[in-house]
Amino acid sequence: MTSRRKIFVGNWKMNKTPQEAQAFCETFVPAVNGLNNVDVGLAASALLLPGLTTRFRGVQWFAQNCHWAASGAFTGEVSTSMLKATDVGGSLVAHSERRQMCGETNASAGQRVAALLGAGLQAILCVGETLAERDAGRWQDVLRTQLSEGFAATGIKHWSAALGSDPSRPLLTLAYEPVWAIGTGRAATSAQAQEAHAFIRSWLKESLGSDIAHRLRIQYGGSVTLQNVDELMGMPDIDGALVGGASLKADDFAQLVARGARIA
Repeated sequence: MTSRRKIFVGNWKMNKTPQEAQAFCETFVPAVNGLNNVDVGLAASALLLPGLTTRFRGVQWFAQNCHWAASGAFTGEVSTSMLKATDVGGSLVAHSERRQMCGETNASAGQRVAALLGAGLQAILCVGETLAERDAGRWQDVLRTQLSEGFAATGIKHWSAALGSDPSRPLLTLAYEPVWAIGTGRAATSAQAQEAHAFIRSWLKESLGSDIAHRLRIQYGGSVTLQNVDELMGMPDIDGALVGGASLKADDFAQLVARGARIA
């Protein structure tokens, strides 16, 4: 088994009122606090984060988006300084929904990653192919382009910065999310997921070196459930999960994380 520490992050997307989020955390956070061998996080709407981060410190808190500029005329965006001021530890970057619906590009994703790492915050960079790209046999080309263009746009030359100060918790995490398996109930098989994760890790090795490739974590994000989490987490290159719909119910998500933690 890998020595990388697994990381499970629930992505609430555009869900939960402040009251609903508080009720969720009152159940979920105590349920996962005893899990010492995994990292557990929640990615919430920017509106929710200030009311949650100081009250519920038993999990890591992520924004769902973060701009690369320190400040300025970027309506609707949040900056790294805003996240740090509200005790948010990092952000998702280029989730497939932002790529498809909000005009996110590989270049802008790389700029966001650079800003987060430069501020000492975590970045979870999402990559993945659509159903048409998968069926056309182009998934490797898609991933290669997303990675190469995204990493080039960061302008970062020495990727040791991505590892941070804690060897077990690198600042940069990659999330492989096959778009065709998000919210559809159609998960990739464990073999398909492992194949994609292994491809990403091989790209990291070729581009950034063996040490970075070995230490960076790669999550799987595509309809992870209690029924498939054991098999997925048993794969050598899958280091956790980015969970959408299954993270909206506190008891269900706590069970999923606990199951995954046993395989960590």
